[in-house]
Amino acid sequence: MSTKTVAEKLGIKPGHAVHVINAPGDYAQLVGGLPEGAEVTATGPADAVHLFAEGKIELDASIKEAIDAVRPGGLLWVSYPKGGASDINRDSLWPTFTPYGWRPVRQISVDARWSALRFRPDGDVRGTGNRFT
Repeated sequence: MSTKTVAEKLGIKPGHAVHVINAPGDYAQLVGGLPEGAEVTATGPADAVHLFAEGKIELDASIKEAIDAVRPGGLLWVSYPKGGASDINRDSLWPTFTPYGWRPVRQISVDARWSALRFRPDGDVRGTGNRFT
């Protein structure tokens, strides 16, 4: 049985433009390599945007850039430190994105340090339940 790379879990596909914000170190290595033809870009619009935030101040400073960089139908992931090592967590991220009309739809583990939540525009989310609280 093969194990999916983090890039695969994030939904990054061959040829995707990936805009990364505040990534720690080598992003391609962190996600287990990018698919063929996928590349990290300095700006949007991008097929996938991956924002890393160590805390609320960094998140607040980068949230608009991240949302603005996502192509319609694109992927928006926000990574945050695991285990209460920060002033942000899974439950505090949702209200931060609510004023922008986005909500979480999926969570993954990136590595031993980072978790990630995927956000989608409210209008693109099926159902009305909140499975994260």
